[in-house]
Amino acid sequence: MNTISILGCGWLGKPLAVAFLAINMKVKGSTTTQEKIQTLENSGIKAFQIAFQPEFKGDSAFFESELLVINIPPKAKTLGEEYHLTQVENILKECEKSKKIQKIIFVSSTSVYPNIEKEMKEKDADSNHFLVKAENLLIDFSKKYKKEFLIIRFGGLMGIDRNPCKYFNSETASDFTKVNYIHQNDAVGSILSLIDENIVNETFNIVSPIHPTRAEIWENCSQKQGQISTKTRNSSKKTINTDSFFSKSNYQFQFPDPLAFKYL
Repeated sequence: MNTISILGCGWLGKPLAVAFLAINMKVKGSTTTQEKIQTLENSGIKAFQIAFQPEFKGDSAFFESELLVINIPPKAKTLGEEYHLTQVENILKECEKSKKIQKIIFVSSTSVYPNIEKEMKEKDADSNHFLVKAENLLIDFSKKYKKEFLIIRFGGLMGIDRNPCKYFNSETASDFTKVNYIHQNDAVGSILSLIDENIVNETFNIVSPIHPTRAEIWENCSQKQGQISTKTRNSSKKTINTDSFFSKSNYQFQFPDPLAFKYL
């Protein structure tokens, strides 16, 4: 497997593409805007302008790779949940036409779990959540067409220019719910590790193994008052369990503790 297509070469997809290039993979990357084509090309990525609105618009040659990573933001709040499900259905139609795709990785989210004070394992996902329905579309497709799949439920993606200080306000000082963050480096690293270890046909929660409270994160933010948000945000009460991932993968986190995350 030496050709990879990443559908959605943005905040996570582009560094993932660069990491694949570093291990001598051929990488195709998609963007929805013409302006970003040159930026991707400058990084060594073969760039395609691809969109699912929700119908497919673009060059089907993008899907002629052994591995496809689906990493598109759902935008369910603005476009609706059914819109995203139709996008996924249309992505899978393009996969069906491809002569090369062997494996599909779907980047999902821990938002599939109910917001209650409980440690959440993969089986605890809300079956009515639209992302779970999207995951199931991929699983059914993979079984029907004998493809391998991985579903990765990342927690809050942080690091680089995504600093939680930007999203917290003074109320956070007394918020003792735990965070479920993952640094960009570890999101990229965990995907590469799963591929290298040839782990397939699984659904994994992947978040940093240490879960400090929001109050502890806030304390770290105390010297950065200029970045503090004034918006009220609802806290997540759940804690994400990653036992399944660690039982099958040997991946070692670069940033196991969100209190030590590195930012620009």
